[in-house]
Amino acid sequence: MSNKVGKTIENRVNWGRWVASSIRIHGENVAAKLDGQMGFDAPDWRRFIDGQGESLSELTEKLWQKEAHLARERADDVDHRTARDEAAAQTLEMLSRTRSLLEAGDPAQVQRFGLDGTLPRHPKAVESFGQNVADMLREANLTIEAMGLVISTPELATALQSPIDGLSAALVNLNEEERKAERLLTERDALIDAWSRIYQAVAGIMEQLFRLAGDDELARRVRPTTNRSLGIDSPAEDGELTEPTSPAAPEPGESPEPQPEVAE
Repeated sequence: MSNKVGKTIENRVNWGRWVASSIRIHGENVAAKLDGQMGFDAPDWRRFIDGQGESLSELTEKLWQKEAHLARERADDVDHRTARDEAAAQTLEMLSRTRSLLEAGDPAQVQRFGLDGTLPRHPKAVESFGQNVADMLREANLTIEAMGLVISTPELATALQSPIDGLSAALVNLNEEERKAERLLTERDALIDAWSRIYQAVAGIMEQLFRLAGDDELARRVRPTTNRSLGIDSPAEDGELTEPTSPAAPEPGESPEPQPEVAE
């Protein structure tokens, strides 16, 4: 599985960062425009606005880090699955060799030890099947002559046990990795829910504050649409948006009124 971050998560993170960036860049200007409204002076508004941005930014980065961790964990699963498949192949090869030796010495023993017919292919089935064969060979304690060689079934069991143990270890490792991925997925999904709530709340609050301050264009840019909340759209793909820019600084002697935004 790819170790890339999911597209919808990437889009959500980009929108969270977009709104937080807009707050950092325009917060002071908006606070100044809202000075005295609703019983708040400019410093009060600035603290309130900054708090919105910090909360959204913190949760956005947590979501990004958790998704990146999950992506790395899923990428590691590929190596563990490869190790499992290789161990299963080695066990199957040893089972085939064991069957061939038994057929050469005493064909009747093939059925006795359950090696007649088609061998299993699924790794877990290979493990349990191989272990059953190894246990029966060990318990039988027979001596068989095959192709000029004298072979004891306990020796066959010992030779077979080694790849089985390797397969068992590989299955355990893969299971542990899959459980880790499941835990991370659960944590990631919980963060998505939390992020969606705070993103919609903060972006909605900032949309109204921008409108209250007379900055309708800024309000439009941070508006939390459904597609933005779900990560369907991204700032980079929205042709009407550009990166948030700071208001131009007034020339000496000019009014400190903010300059118009660069057209998007």
